[in-house]
Amino acid sequence: MVSAGRSRDLRRAAATVLAAALLAILVPASALAGGQGATVVRGIQHEYGSCGDADGYAMDGALVGCWWVDTFEVKPMPAQGTMLATGREHFVGCLGTVCGSFETTYTYTARFDGQTELHDRCHHPLDPSKGTGGFTGARGELSFTDVIDSQPFFYPYWGNIQLVAGAGASTVSAPAAAGRAATTAAAAVSAPC
Repeated sequence: MVSAGRSRDLRRAAATVLAAALLAILVPASALAGGQGATVVRGIQHEYGSCGDADGYAMDGALVGCWWVDTFEVKPMPAQGTMLATGREHFVGCLGTVCGSFETTYTYTARFDGQTELHDRCHHPLDPSKGTGGFTGARGELSFTDVIDSQPFFYPYWGNIQLVAGAGASTVSAPAAAGRAATTAAAAVSAPC
């Protein structure tokens, strides 16, 4: 039989563990990232033309905003049925309450059967020298894959972003970030984000 004192200690320990677990779930990832930890991100990049002046990709999930391809250098290898492309891209928007822009370099690889794409992947390391606002100095990497057997096409992404504590002045409150993200998403159809 457990003594009353021991029972109280066990309840207190269980309550502490439960509170810590709830806090970990409820604290926004962007708040944790500002302390130099990496934030795990994932979401969906929508089809080309869904953002900006019909020349970008709308983003939702952890990243909310617009994504643009700036350069795309193709190195086809038809004998192997593969393609390699490299270039630069940039994002303008928010990660939770952190807003600004960042740039990536990327490597895209795909396998084809004739003209039919079988599978692909795209790797995007962030360029820490090109971030603005809350993404100033941000590091990390994102990976994308194409879902091309669905209309419209979409591109799931996942990865991590490490923010620099105190970077930029574009950290906003959660309600302001939600409002900015909604405004960005609404404006994305007709104007750059």
